[in-house]
Amino acid sequence: MKRIHEKKIDDAEYCDTKIWAQEVNTRPYYDAVRMRALLKPATIGDRILDVGAGVYGACQYLAEHNPEWVNCDSGCTLIAIDQSKVAKKIVDDMNLPMKYYVSQVENLPFTNKEWEKFDVVIAGEIIEHMESPQDFVKELARVCRAGGTISLSTVNTHSANAIKHGDYPEHLWEFEPEDLIKFFEPYGRAKYETVGDYHFIYCKKV
Repeated sequence: MKRIHEKKIDDAEYCDTKIWAQEVNTRPYYDAVRMRALLKPATIGDRILDVGAGVYGACQYLAEHNPEWVNCDSGCTLIAIDQSKVAKKIVDDMNLPMKYYVSQVENLPFTNKEWEKFDVVIAGEIIEHMESPQDFVKELARVCRAGGTISLSTVNTHSANAIKHGDYPEHLWEFEPEDLIKFFEPYGRAKYETVGDYHFIYCKKV
């Protein structure tokens, strides 16, 4: 685990004005391989939370490509959350069968009551942005039900594409697999995988 930038720059205003206000029409729409890997633990009927969803997140991908998963008449099972109001508006304007909340993801707006917890908690490429990665994982585990799964990915900075890309100015940290596994040890058994240019962790919560 290595800190690569001292100052965190990507607050809500930064994301609203520098990321989603400018990149929405130029970014690749989805990395389908990564989306399917993030959603691998999910099954139809699961209550899924996508933390730091932005635009093109996992719940959005599922809502667009697998509508049979969602029955909003009995309560939406796909919930996205991000600090960006612009990202929420972009996704809300698509009228997808999912819910989107605006909140700081370090303190998720859900109680510890069992009916507010999730079967699958997804965090794709966000842990590297957190001031305290350990506390972030603790929060993901808090909102995951016992027996549920946390699905997390972060860029492998040693991959050829990451090296070619160069600096990620919004990233605070880079991780080795053992760092990520250690974060999850208090909450369940963590399984590590490599998918493309990303480290993946699947943790079944005990």
